[in-house]
Amino acid sequence: MKSILKSSSFAEKTIVRKFPKGFKTPVLREETIVSSSALVKGETKEILFDGIKISIRNGLITSPVDIDVEHDFPFLKMHFEIEGSSQYTPKNDKSIAVNIPHGHYNFFYLPQVKGKLRYDCTKRKTLEILFTKAYFMRVFGHSFREVSAGFGEALDQGRPFLMWQQSKPISSRLHLIIEEIINCNYEGGIKKAYLESKINEILTMFFDGLKNKKTPREQELTKDDYSRILHAECLVKKNLKDPPTISELSQLTGINQFKLKQHFKLVFGMPIFSYLTELRMAKAKKLIVEDGFTVAEAAYEIGYKNPQHFTAAFKRRYHYLPSALKKA
Repeated sequence: MKSILKSSSFAEKTIVRKFPKGFKTPVLREETIVSSSALVKGETKEILFDGIKISIRNGLITSPVDIDVEHDFPFLKMHFEIEGSSQYTPKNDKSIAVNIPHGHYNFFYLPQVKGKLRYDCTKRKTLEILFTKAYFMRVFGHSFREVSAGFGEALDQGRPFLMWQQSKPISSRLHLIIEEIINCNYEGGIKKAYLESKINEILTMFFDGLKNKKTPREQELTKDDYSRILHAECLVKKNLKDPPTISELSQLTGINQFKLKQHFKLVFGMPIFSYLTELRMAKAKKLIVEDGFTVAEAAYEIGYKNPQHFTAAFKRRYHYLPSALKKA
């Protein structure tokens, strides 16, 4: 299995990456690749095991980068643009265009990849997960076709498939799982089991969503309304400690309160307050586990004046007390 990347931005001009057939390795294999050209600086961590290749990218781009890309194997990929954007334009009829803007994700199958990638944001942070068909068959067994609907048919027939015609915004729930994958500190077999469980959790969410394949934008939202909802989510995310009220959010985004609440739930799958709580709980976990905050300090940092109220909310969400994080 081989990937060929060509760009004037690369010091080598052409990069050839080779992988074991079916991404099969005797044990979990991990490698960090550092880029330090004039245009691209950063690192990519690659993890391979049992039909999966995980790429965790974090870097800076000084100007837009165009890359000619070709893979000699079918491309089955889950792609999260946490920061930055990615645009793929095909040069054959065995793949289709894939555009993933900042803060969005998609899941797609391309039987043959030959085309152009374009990155035009100054910072990129991504999680990209490649699979083999054999992996899906192993996970879902004989129910694969039933579970995956049109996706399974596309794999059998060797035709390209894009789960969502327009990439979807990364929800708070997905953000939490993504960060758990990126920050996984286990090693060896434990790490493999942990990562596989998180990936399967995302796949379950994706295929469950195929039951109602239309996206919120296709159902009701205009492009302008969709942009306003994304702006509202950004305002909530940036102000966890002192978030705007619904009334203030309505004024800041220029969308009336009824449409704001209705469309926010369509796009992000939950009411604004529930979404805010999800973000707050995820940040509190990070503060306690990674930054050494006490429970009371974490509660205050995410906007709770009373630590007991935070503890109750945390337990409702995770079914254990935040103090257990300190013990762990």
